[in-house]
Formats: sequence, structure tokens, C-alpha cells
Amino acid sequence: MAGMQWAAESGADVVNMSLGDSYPTDGSDPMSQTVDALSAQYGTLFVIAAGNSGPESISAPGAAASALTVAATDKQDRLASFSSTGPLTHSGGMKPDIAAPGVDITSARSSRMTDGGEGSYRTISGTSMATPHVAGAAAILAQQHPDWTGAQLKEHLMSTAKGLDGGYSPYEVGTGRLDVAAAVRATVRGTGSLFFGNYTWPHEPSDVAVTKDLTFTNTGSTDVTLNLSLSGGGPFTLGATKVTVPASGTAAVAVTGDPGAAPAGRHVGYVSATDAATGQPVTRTSVALLEEDERYDLNIKLVGRDGRPAAGWVGVNLAGDVWPWSLYVDGSTTMRMAPGTYTVAGYLDVAGEKADRSGLAVLVAPETVLKGGSADVVLDASRARLLQTEAPERTEDRQRKVDFNVHYKGLDPYLDYRSAYVLPPMYDDVYVSPTEPMKQGEFMLTTRWRKGEPQLGLSTPDGRLRLDALVQAGSALGTATDRLDLVHAGNGAAAAYGKVKAKGKVVVVDRSDEVAPQERAEAAVAAGAKALIVVNDGVGSLSEYVGESVIPVASVHRDAGKALVSMARSGKDKLTVKQTRYTPFVYDLTRDYPGRVPDRALVYRPSKGDLARIDARYYSAAGGRAAEGYRSDFTLSPSFNLPEIEWHPGTRTEWVTPGQVWREFHTQGVDGTLPWSMVSGDNTYAKGSTTRLDWFAPATRPGQSESFGVYNSRWQNYMTWNVQAWASASDRMRLGGYLPWGETPSRLQMFQGDRLIHDNRVSGDMQWQEVPAGKLPYRAVLDAERPGDVFRLSTRTHTEWTFMSDTVDSDSFEPFSVLNLDYELESDLHGDLKAGGKQQIALKPVSMDLGTVPGTVAAVALEVSYDDGATWQKVSLAKGAGGSWTGSFTADRKPGGFVSLRASAATDSGYSVKNEIIRAYGLR
Repeated sequence: MAGMQWAAESGADVVNMSLGDSYPTDGSDPMSQTVDALSAQYGTLFVIAAGNSGPESISAPGAAASALTVAATDKQDRLASFSSTGPLTHSGGMKPDIAAPGVDITSARSSRMTDGGEGSYRTISGTSMATPHVAGAAAILAQQHPDWTGAQLKEHLMSTAKGLDGGYSPYEVGTGRLDVAAAVRATVRGTGSLFFGNYTWPHEPSDVAVTKDLTFTNTGSTDVTLNLSLSGGGPFTLGATKVTVPASGTAAVAVTGDPGAAPAGRHVGYVSATDAATGQPVTRTSVALLEEDERYDLNIKLVGRDGRPAAGWVGVNLAGDVWPWSLYVDGSTTMRMAPGTYTVAGYLDVAGEKADRSGLAVLVAPETVLKGGSADVVLDASRARLLQTEAPERTEDRQRKVDFNVHYKGLDPYLDYRSAYVLPPMYDDVYVSPTEPMKQGEFMLTTRWRKGEPQLGLSTPDGRLRLDALVQAGSALGTATDRLDLVHAGNGAAAAYGKVKAKGKVVVVDRSDEVAPQERAEAAVAAGAKALIVVNDGVGSLSEYVGESVIPVASVHRDAGKALVSMARSGKDKLTVKQTRYTPFVYDLTRDYPGRVPDRALVYRPSKGDLARIDARYYSAAGGRAAEGYRSDFTLSPSFNLPEIEWHPGTRTEWVTPGQVWREFHTQGVDGTLPWSMVSGDNTYAKGSTTRLDWFAPATRPGQSESFGVYNSRWQNYMTWNVQAWASASDRMRLGGYLPWGETPSRLQMFQGDRLIHDNRVSGDMQWQEVPAGKLPYRAVLDAERPGDVFRLSTRTHTEWTFMSDTVDSDSFEPFSVLNLDYELESDLHGDLKAGGKQQIALKPVSMDLGTVPGTVAAVALEVSYDDGATWQKVSLAKGAGGSWTGSFTADRKPGGFVSLRASAATDSGYSVKNEIIRAYGLR
């Protein structure tokens, strides 16, 4: 506002402004009011970008009545998808006023810019690129007519704009696209826009017709006669269809807007004036009248933990709508909404449990019915309860999530209102407001904690003081435990190390805006520090990017850090620093609140006996590999989580909430060009149980997981085949494994009988393939290869499946059964067997669709090879318990070799599978 005042007081005729507030306004805000006041006082024209937030989103200062507010079009005179449109919130006022090119605009690039590419020019899009076109045109007019006020410049530019095809409304493009040539040549201008009011529900007899003057001004030396026409019709009528505007004079024509002459809705149009002598267009005036359909006040109030009015973003969803509203509420607001059932929710920044802790309150009102009158919604953080989820041993939070879903009775689940928030680390404490049960729907809220060993443990040698530290982005982190001296280095700038002996020590510094995070880290490294601890100077956890540091860098809370600073200043204390890059254990803890969030303490402190234990084994045949993975909770689907770093091979103890539906994924080789991903099906674990899970374990062959959503399935006479080529055998997890599409040789052939009906030479899937009607036999053949220098094992597979498929009379694709083989043979974590040792192997015929393959398995056969399939040796199998077939063989005596498998299984009903896996296992 100070800048606007300076420009106006300095005598600027035109001021270009490319800025906006974060939420819509009706122009009554301080910034818009300042624009109007300065325009009236100094005659300045403020040309302001409409914004880039799409429908009904014009904010301050573009909402100012006197501003010339600019929308963006492309080079084909089409409205840009991002361009903010009207009407103005609450008032229904007419904005934007005009449009100009704002898509892919090339302009000069400042040499001082640190982003946006290189060179002297850059090409970008936005209403900020459209606005300078209009400001420049206004400057040309001001030079041509130095006696004109800003209001006259605005009216002339709007009046002479080019009308656009495409049915655009004045609330989208104003009077049209800027036409500089027409503006310079024109001697006649008309009123830019006429707004006849916003008539709110309920409509009253006092809602009578309103008449306004459309005034034409002729600055030329001859009279001009204009023919007038009105587009839009509806509630609008013209007082005359022809008018003569005298030289150097004005003339007015009455325009009437009658709310009683049209149904409820948004009524818009244009009054066009053409020269009676030439037929050429002369002026355009936009008109609008809003007649509200049935609407009522939805009053929303936001209250902080301290009981005072609060400010934040709130989501509002109408049952049955696809997209919710998002609005910024400062204390309270009123929305005019149609009758219906609404969900109102918000995430509010609040104070935490201690003075230096931050908090987030999740506030939900699942069901508010708006019918026949106004309704009030209070999102009250002062009633919110602290979520307390604790593991039975010392841990740190790796991820936290609050996730809720509202299902409206009688509506498709596709129209549910879902909101999930994975909390960033700068929030310390999380609160959730209690809710009331829904009367016409179902509510579910779930919480999710992933906990692990602290990445950087800080404690005194006697263990009496332990500090929670947050490792900063870009920090180095290894696996080591050191006992180190402490020193304090002020604000962490290089100059602060002048009298500090930091080599080989833990450096403690006070965070300050005067020193950038990367500068702090670099100064500590230069001084020879072993680790850098930054004491936050504000509330909450400090999370900053410190560059690619070669030492651990972590932050501690402001108040807890005071003790650390005192220790460092004394020069007498030591600190035990334990680095844990890959946590040896995790806790995955969930709590569900079906129906409602109760108004009581929300505490979950399970013992190990209350949980299920998983002994996870992560295999890696080609040596140590960077990896990532996560276990997702599926009370609500889809699930929202982030992968975490891992190192394979390795083992890990994992504790999970029993009864929860879990789905996992892990990826090896994330730092290479051929990452290998493995995804499980849905699993639950019983309280007190212990389960072994093997990831990336041999033998690897094609398989299918229900997590992929697309199954081997059929609808009518269309078939889909979707088998993942690189799946570990696991009857517990039903794994599906894959490599990047098209990066390794793969070919799928599908036969009906002996006739080839599909040939995919790139991958192993078939989509929407039309097949003959009726129950017929099919055979699928999949060949896949991958490089041995990257994966070592399962470098080539050949698989054949036979199955039966019939026409499916259904509304959707239905899965069908396909026989597959699981393999169980104990190896080390590199997939190696002991050379010369006797090996016990089990083969289990299974169905890939969670169903049952028709018939009885009549035969299972196995052969092994030690020369990559050149020769084979038969292994005798016997049918055992649980549907497995077991046998034994003595491995080749030569270490460094490989064991290949060739196996088959068949039923007595036409279903079979044949696997050939080259280098299924290694020999050590």
C-alpha cells in the first residue's frame, strides 16, 4: 500500500500491479480500498492482474472497483485456464474488466534473476504477463489525452476492447480482449460495465427493475450516430436502439435490468454500438445481474486452542459435488450455499504442549444440514484432543498421518469427502477435534504413526539427559556411536569460530536469520567439526536444507537446547552421538475411529505383546543396494505415505498394529537405472503373532499381486492379462515385482487354442483383447530377461500357462483363475545355497487371483541345471501337507555357480503352469 501511495503521489498516470492476496474478496479489504481512495484522490489508473487461481477467485487488490483488472488469453483469443474469474465474492460485482495476451509471453529477463533459466529472455504465462500489455496501452492513451483521468482511460480501453468468440462471459474476460489500435483511433467511448445487482434468496416484491444510464462520450469534432444491440437478453432491455452522440459531448441511453423478468441464475450480456454510417463496431459495454437461487447462510467460525478467533484455510464440501470449496477464514465468515448436507474441515496451526512446541489441530464437522434457514459450524481447536501414540521403547517419529473419510448415504463412494495429511516434521503435537455421529452417512478417521530408532541420538554419557534431534535435509548420516566434546560457536557463522577449537567435536550453534543454513554447515565442516547441532530460535521443530553436508547436522528445540548451549559453553561436558542411517526396527501403529472421534483422551500406548511382530528379511543377490520402501495402512483407500530409505540385504524387526489391513512395497536399486519394485497384496497380522516375511527372495518368476488393481480378468468377450515378470515367490504376501517398462527384453504371446491372438513384444500385459465367445482353452507364454551384472539371479525366465475362460456376463471385468508355482528353498540373504550341500525344496501350486484353480493338481515336476539350462537333472517330488510338493537334491560342488529350475504343475481340468528360471539361485 505504501508503494501504491508513493506512485500516486509521485504523479504516475498508470501503475502496473502484478500481485494478489491469497483468498477472494468483494473489494472491501484494506488493499482494494486503498486503490479506490488513491484513484479518486490522484486520478491514477491502477492496472492490476486478475490472478491465476481459476473460477471465482479474484482477490485484493484486483477486486477494487476503480482498478482496471486484467484477465489472460492465449494467442487464439481463448481464455487461459488459470485466469481468475468473477463474480466477486459476496457482492457478485463485475470483474475482470478486460483481457490481454498472457500465455507463453516472451519478455526480457533480468540478469539479477536466480531462477527462470538463462539468457536475456524468458517465456512464461500468467495474468501478470497480460497486465503490462494493458498498462502500456493505458500509457499510450494517457500520452494521447494528457487531460484524461484514470477512470476515463479505463472506460475507453474497456469500451474499445474486441469481443471474443466462444461464449465468454463478462465475469471471465470483461468487455473483451484489449485492442490498442482501436483505442487509439476511437473518438467515442461508452460506459465500461453496468451491474444491476445481486438479488439474494428469498426474493422479495421489493426486487424491482433497476434502470441505469449507458453514457457515450464523443471527443471528436463531428456527431456520431450509433446503432445499439443487446446480447444476452433475459432481464435486460434497451431504452433505445439508436443514439446520436454530439461532437465534444455526451449522450445517454437507459438500460434496464429486471430481476423479475428472468429465472434465478447469473445473467450477463453485452451492449454493442456500431457506427450507423459504416457498420463498424465502436463500443462494448458489459452488463450483469445476479438472481440467487435458493441459498442460505452457512456461518463458519474458527477458534484456536486458546479459545480466541483464529485464521486458516477451511474446506467445505457439499454432498454430491465432485470438488469442494477452499476458503481462508479469518475468525469467521459466511457462505451463501444451496440446500444440502455439508462437511466442513480445516487444519489449523496451533500452539503445542510446551512453549517451544508447535501444533496442528485437525478440525472436522462431518455433517451440517442446510435446509430452510441458516446453519452454524464452529471448528473449535480449544476442544481438540492431543493424539498420543507411543511405542514401547525409545523411538522417533518417521511419519505421521491423520486421514478421514465422509460417506454420504445414498451416494456413490466416488463422491465421498476424503482428506489425508502426512504431517511435516516441523509440527510437534497433533490434535483432533471430537465429532458428532452422522445421521445420514458414515464417518471414519484413522491415525498412523511410523516410528523407528532416532537417526541421531544425543545423550550425556550417563544417560540422564536425552535430547530429541531432527536430522536436517542434506545432512550426512552414517552408522556409528561416538563420545565427543562440546563447543559453542555463537550463530554458526565462519567468524564465530575465531576462538573456538571445533576440530573433532560437536559444535552447538544458535539459529539466526543472519546465517543461512548451508553457510552454518559449511563453517562447521571447515572448522573440523564432527557434528553440528542447531538450537532453534523459534517455536516448533527446525527443518532446513543445509546443502550436501559431509557431517551430521541436526536441530533441537529452543528451550531444550538451552541446556545443551550451557554444556557447550562450559567446555567440560561430553555428548554421546549415535548415528543410525538405517533403523533396525520400526513400529507401524494405527488407530481407527469409526463413526465419530470421541471426546476423551486419544492415547495409544501398546506393549509389544499388544502388537504383531514381523521378522523381515530383505534379500539382495547382487550385493549391497540402496533401497526404499514402506508399509501402508488401508483402512481407507488409497493410502497416503512416503517411501523411506533402506539398505538391502538386511534384516529388521517390525511391529505392527494387529487386525489392520497392510500393503507393502519395496524397491531395490533406487540409485540406478533399473530399480526393481516389489508390491505385496493385502495382509493382516494377529495380536501376539510372529511372522517371517521375505522380500526379493529367490526364486524370482512371474507372479501377480492384487495390489495392482488390474487382474487376469474378463468382461463379456474381452480379456485382460496382467502378470508382473519379476515377482518373488511368497504365498504369504502374494508379491508382484516389476522393472521399468520397456527397459529389459520381455514378450507376451497369448493363444486361443493354437491361434495367436495377441503378441506384446515390449511387456507382459494384454489389455482389452477381444476373444471368441464361450468357454475355450487359452495359453499364455511370457519370456523375460534382465542383465546379470545388475541382478545376478533370475536373469532369464520362460513361463507358460494354460487355462480356461468363458464369456462373463457382468458390468465389469471379473478375475479368472490361473495356476502358478511358489518356491520355498532356504538360502542366505544373497540368494546363495551351499555348494555340495543337500537342499530341501518345496513347490506349491497356487492361484494368482486369490481364488481356487478348478480341478485337482495331478502332477508336479522339477528339474535342476548347473549349466544355465544346457542339461537338466530330475528331482523327485512327493505330495506333502498343505498342498506342497517336496523334494531334495544335492547342489553342484563348485562355488560361484548357479542353480536353474525347470518346474511344472497341472490339474485334471486343463490348467497348468511351466516355469524355467535360469540362475534361480547362486552357489557359495
